[in-house]
Amino acid sequence: MTQANVNEWQTALLKQVDQLIELAKTRLPARQQPTIRGPEYWQRFAKHHYVRAADLLKAGNGFEAAKHFRRAALFGHSKAMLYLGQMFLQGKDLPESVFHACCWLTLADRAGEVGAEQIINDLLHKLTARELNSARQLAAERFEQICEASFDVHGL
Repeated sequence: MTQANVNEWQTALLKQVDQLIELAKTRLPARQQPTIRGPEYWQRFAKHHYVRAADLLKAGNGFEAAKHFRRAALFGHSKAMLYLGQMFLQGKDLPESVFHACCWLTLADRAGEVGAEQIINDLLHKLTARELNSARQLAAERFEQICEASFDVHGL
């Protein structure tokens, strides 16, 4: 095949590709723009889980309530973080864990929940320095999860 024939063949092939692209544009639906869901969108879910948790707690189903408090907390609901920390501290409906309580209470405190700082100060003597550092590290990891859950992009 000569160079001239190769050039003609490539030109013909590119022309066919362009025709196929145009045909596809007319026959296939247009690609939708991505939907970006910001914090306001997820705050509704947090509130839903928080209200559900409160209802379950009033009905005496603390374990199921804790599940919903956790979901709300992972969507950034500060009051849910506080209650979840208190539930771990009390050990009534969840296993008693000062470590996990410290993690959730630290997040609640950083989110501005009044009273969380005092509860943390009251439980500090129950943790070793290593446990306290680990609880704070877990709180930082949870914060990253909360941030990731606060934004969701569909359609990309």
